[in-house]
Amino acid sequence: MYCQSCGKELAPGATVCAACGARVFFPPPPSPSTDQVDQIAADVKRAAKDLVSSAARLSRRLADSAESAAKDPSGSAKKAGRKVAAELDAVAKEVDRIVREL
Repeated sequence: MYCQSCGKELAPGATVCAACGARVFFPPPPSPSTDQVDQIAADVKRAAKDLVSSAARLSRRLADSAESAAKDPSGSAKKAGRKVAAELDAVAKEVDRIVREL
């Protein structure tokens, strides 16, 4: 970057020009374009829909697992618990993936 006053090269992170003593002003970062904002909004909406869909699938799978455990004649609650835990883990990984993409 160069001094806006005298044109000399500035040291990295300088707030004052070493050559002329002028204060260094950094231009504001560019604002995102309307297209970029629209794209970000679309990405967030997609991710939110994916998250809601994952939560709905989780609820259905948990309800199905609980129903099947209740109907299990052998009463294998431990087996049903492991199945539910595995399904929760799978959905948690899917939710983590969606959140990381945001």
